[in-house]
Amino acid sequence: MKVSFAELKAEFERILLARDVSPTVADECAELFASTTETGVYSHGVNRFPRFIQQLEQGDVIPNAEPKRLLALGAMEQWDAQKSIGNLTAKKMMDRAMELADEFGIGLVALRNANHWMRGGGYGNQAAEKGYVGICWSNSIAVMPPWGAKDCRIGTNPLIIAIPGDPVTMIDMSMSMFSYGMLEVNRLAGRQLPVDGGFDDDGNLTKDPATIEQNRRILPMGYWKGSGLSIVLDMIATLLSGGLSVAEVTETQTDETCVSQIFIAIDVNKMVDGQTRDEKLKTIIDYVRGGIPQDPKNPIRLPGHEFKQYKIDNQRDGIPVDDSVWARIKAL
Repeated sequence: MKVSFAELKAEFERILLARDVSPTVADECAELFASTTETGVYSHGVNRFPRFIQQLEQGDVIPNAEPKRLLALGAMEQWDAQKSIGNLTAKKMMDRAMELADEFGIGLVALRNANHWMRGGGYGNQAAEKGYVGICWSNSIAVMPPWGAKDCRIGTNPLIIAIPGDPVTMIDMSMSMFSYGMLEVNRLAGRQLPVDGGFDDDGNLTKDPATIEQNRRILPMGYWKGSGLSIVLDMIATLLSGGLSVAEVTETQTDETCVSQIFIAIDVNKMVDGQTRDEKLKTIIDYVRGGIPQDPKNPIRLPGHEFKQYKIDNQRDGIPVDDSVWARIKAL
């Protein structure tokens, strides 16, 4: 089925208000969930909302909590999220990183005790749309085996890097071949994954999302490279925030909460003028697009460029929502 942005936001807001979330917070949170969905990231928008409400009801998310600054060291700051709403706090932290970049050329905010930020790419895009390079990542609960292991000991720890332009060029990638949200999207659609995404129970590579969701033997992106990158991202986020590591989140929390996150903004305009920036980016983009397509029906892909069109299509045609997911939301 398809719904409008207004209808989607109204449902999110209704559910939040019914759980004693303040009107201002409910409006802002519903706006971010609806915007994520409208951009085509259903896995971390509408599909993720029921789990967010579950965490709210469990007390893992404290709806009216506010992040608190703990330490200021010029271009770097350390904050405590105090278990506040993840997407609202992440937006505030990237805003703060941009304020620091205005003063110092670069700003870094390290955040502890955070909740899931939903679509991490939204905060990279937030910076890039204002002319900054936006970089951010989060650790998580252990949901992926490190390379060479069978059991989960590392996080998917998504990394976002966004470059200003029209459209914004951005990678938003889990350290696994697919996020668990995308496994769900493909399972609900009755699709196999386009490439191997994990191992079956016998240790063979598989494209079946349901199997990987069940046994949690998800494949690290780039095999050992994704496994290694997950580990070092966790180490940096933990050290700079003074917060919990993947190991500590997994061993001490009942759900994926109290994670550690990093937000970085770089003011490109302090390094290069706008015309030169645009010319250099165009050279890179044109050169990439000038390659010979493997399949003439599928143009060469530039990371993140598809989201602008997804949003246009969903504004025009309505936002597709899985029937079973919509039924769960209506019942909340």
